[in-house]
Amino acid sequence: MKITAICDEDTAVGLRFAGIKEVYTPDRNIRELFREITERDDVGILFLTEDIANSISRDLHEYLLQKREFPIVVEIPDKRGHRSEYIDHVSMLIKRAVGIDIERKAL
Repeated sequence: MKITAICDEDTAVGLRFAGIKEVYTPDRNIRELFREITERDDVGILFLTEDIANSISRDLHEYLLQKREFPIVVEIPDKRGHRSEYIDHVSMLIKRAVGIDIERKAL
């Protein structure tokens, strides 16, 4: 399964250095791109920067309610760090799967 990302240019550079080959920047309709990627069978993980996730929040929420197994959508911070209203969807998925609430601690 592939790892893909929809992010800004700066984050895209870092993800490409990390070995992620399928990285998209918002040079086209983000909602359409998000739907295309989440409907694919070959994508296991989709990274979204928090700003992009916020811009497609309705589509993201509808996708998460479908409870599909793949792709797993993970919101990541951009170079400015986490937004103040950040919601950790991965922790929510873990809580739903195993019934344990994951608490983030600063290092």
